[in-house]
Amino acid sequence: MAKRYFIAIIWLIASSAFALPEDRDQLIEISADNAVINEKQNEAEYTGAVLVTQGTLKLEGELVNLKTNEAGEVETFVSKGQPARFENLRQKTDKEPVRGRATTIKYSYDTDRVVLTGDAEIITEDSVFSGSEITYDLDTGEVTASGSHSKRVNMTMQPKKK
Repeated sequence: MAKRYFIAIIWLIASSAFALPEDRDQLIEISADNAVINEKQNEAEYTGAVLVTQGTLKLEGELVNLKTNEAGEVETFVSKGQPARFENLRQKTDKEPVRGRATTIKYSYDTDRVVLTGDAEIITEDSVFSGSEITYDLDTGEVTASGSHSKRVNMTMQPKKK
């Protein structure tokens, strides 16, 4: 019985994890109070109420680090804040975007994974998932969460309306 609930929970969260495919084709816009760009290191650091947007993807924090490869393509964004925030629509028909918050959020373009660490929480239209660290794969929908004895993994689900 517990196994069925676990599978149902993973299915609900996984179905909420996929990003809109056209988001990747949109411009990346970054607004911040300050920016330091190091072209030799292929890195940039943005500070002060940073907002990164690309299509329906939004990433917010007090500090955001951007890493690019030699071709100038984005590899990772790392957002830090109290909390840092993440938001993304799975489908155009979704009523609400998937929202996440944590002390640190790392979004990796090459693996299409978002890793939330430090009081991590993901909120979907009908559930809340929390733990010390939550990783979800935007490509496959796989969700992994870890906790400890003092900060356990928790899931709260809304019952389906008939």
